[in-house]
Amino acid sequence: MKKAIVIYTSKRGSTKQYAEWIAEDLGCEAVALSDVDFRQTNLYDYDCIVYGGWIRGSGIVDFNKFAKHLDADLMKRLIVFGVGFADETADNYAQVWGYSIGKIDPKNENGSILYILGGKYDPAAVTGFDSFLMKIMRKVLVSGSTKDARSAANMMKERIDKGVDMVKRENISSLVKDAKKKLA
Repeated sequence: MKKAIVIYTSKRGSTKQYAEWIAEDLGCEAVALSDVDFRQTNLYDYDCIVYGGWIRGSGIVDFNKFAKHLDADLMKRLIVFGVGFADETADNYAQVWGYSIGKIDPKNENGSILYILGGKYDPAAVTGFDSFLMKIMRKVLVSGSTKDARSAANMMKERIDKGVDMVKRENISSLVKDAKKKLA
């Protein structure tokens, strides 16, 4: 029988929620990366490996730690999702790809799949260094937007100022279909 596993990193719950939904739909377990002991968990036991993390900047948090355990064969089994609150545009997708899968398989010779899923952002819940980074991001958006990019910059500024919740179960439907193909 073919098996799947969902491994994730979550800071405020959105990625964990997606991981749990995906695991439920695939009939497998969702495990936080911090709870995985790679001496006891053999990724070769799984026909589909899903990794999810939240997006900071353009990178998927902790993907680099997870990727240390991958080789070409495991990359063929891999589906990655990043959770953020920017719209899924071609530029955003390319940036996230470049800072994650693209670092270990630049030409995607192994056919790994990347999804960007809408997350949740509550400005009142963000503190410390993350709050500082969001203030910088807001300033960059406002000062650096060109006429063509102004509406997207204003939308992101509004999401930073007011918060946003884009977490929806239907966001995982295509990912789950791709995972089930790997399990067929």
